[in-house]
Amino acid sequence: MHSDLSVAEGEESNNNNSSSSASPTLPRKIPVGGIPKIHQSPQCALSPPTVRASIPVSPSDEASGNQVGEGEGPMVLHHELSAKVADLVQFLLLKYRLKELTNKTEIIEKIIEDDEQHYNRIFNEASEGLKLVFGIDVIEVDPVAHTYALVIALGITYDGMLTNAQGMPKTGLLIIALGAICMNGNRVSENVIWRALNMMGVSTTENHYVAGNAKKLFTETFVQEGYLEYNLVPDSDPPHYEFLWGPRAHAETRSEDVLEFLAEINRRN
Repeated sequence: MHSDLSVAEGEESNNNNSSSSASPTLPRKIPVGGIPKIHQSPQCALSPPTVRASIPVSPSDEASGNQVGEGEGPMVLHHELSAKVADLVQFLLLKYRLKELTNKTEIIEKIIEDDEQHYNRIFNEASEGLKLVFGIDVIEVDPVAHTYALVIALGITYDGMLTNAQGMPKTGLLIIALGAICMNGNRVSENVIWRALNMMGVSTTENHYVAGNAKKLFTETFVQEGYLEYNLVPDSDPPHYEFLWGPRAHAETRSEDVLEFLAEINRRN
């Protein structure tokens, strides 16, 4: 059965007046239904995961849904917890930008508050969403104090963010492209990548809040950074291009780790 990773479209924040520590606004919701099957043959199938999270523009946008009284039912509770997941994703993204650690106590005080009994559910769903959408891992560095560091996944050293810490990490998009290449005999038609991005709500003709100009990101930025190669297919008529792993991708990570990363998300769901 096919399930898509749906990412709401919007423009990446370009407000030059905001401080480097400010968290850029996010689209109201990112319904994450799974990693799309970006294969060209049945042998390359990858079962899609499910991450249940919605990311609001700002915590205040969902404030009305954060008050749940007794007897209001499971749907209201689900709405409240989804808002908490969204708030925690924003909080962790800010910590990542500032290169700061965080811990369970801080998360409870600033985000979870009265929903501490649901801490594990909120934390796990936010961590999975951060990994799947942005390619950022939440690593526990102190199991006693439950202290966490935010790092780029799979040993990759580039997140696509601007030097002033504005924008969004783009490693998740890169990982999906690397995975698509792995599952298609180490090279994949550009059309397969564009279709996969469209399934994720990332258009190649409009700016996206994570990718920005997606076509430029894949055919220029990731190529210039050495993570992808973008080559004309010899003797193709009409001419078309394909993607391969670049030398920096080979140096920093392994195809086995990329596929395991995607499979791990499946197993968690």
